[in-house]
Amino acid sequence: MSGWVLEFVDLGGEMRRDVWHALINEVITLHRFIREYGPDEYDESLFNVYGARKGSDRATTSAINGIARLQALQYLRKLLDNPTKLVQFSYLQNAPHGDIVLQTLAVNYWGGPLITGYVNTRNQSETRPSDEIADSRNHVFDIDGSIYLQKWMKSPSWGSSTSSNFWKNISVKGLILSKNLVVADLSFTERAAKISRLKYHVVEKTQATIDAATLQGIPSNIDLFKVGMLNLLSCLL
Repeated sequence: MSGWVLEFVDLGGEMRRDVWHALINEVITLHRFIREYGPDEYDESLFNVYGARKGSDRATTSAINGIARLQALQYLRKLLDNPTKLVQFSYLQNAPHGDIVLQTLAVNYWGGPLITGYVNTRNQSETRPSDEIADSRNHVFDIDGSIYLQKWMKSPSWGSSTSSNFWKNISVKGLILSKNLVVADLSFTERAAKISRLKYHVVEKTQATIDAATLQGIPSNIDLFKVGMLNLLSCLL
């Protein structure tokens, strides 16, 4: 009879607790990302896009790499104040325009060349993608032409105006070597991450202004001040 082994995490110190929470949260948000942005495990259209069946594995590997990086920095005692910023899925769930970055990651992980025909090893007959896949104009294409199918866009974020503007206004200017390597230009994920960083700095400055006003003796009017600042921020975003 095999026994159970329970390992209790040493949570001494705030930073150790924050790291432990970041690691657990990253695993949870990874599965949430796969469920929301990836195709269903038994979706037959996975066989119509080359490499799509490995999309979940790619996302998992990315999360593992982020966790390993966080643990390495913890060991070297070179962590940031907020460890969550070093694990991408946890950070992006609350980051400004983080959903757009998640979309580009999904296109990167599950997108691939459309297979026009392949041999089924069970009966040696050639199969082709359905007319729905071949004819639809609403799929998303990565920078190298890889396709991410419309039927996989289950997340409500795909219907936002921010998402529509991002994917509609993209143009490629550089030399494309792969979906992650473009000379003299940025990949889609890099572009989305750049936008998110810029929006984050705007939010950070606005919050700093609110905090400074509170310290300078405007607590009685701070709610009104917050509304004004947040309205201004929404216009900027």
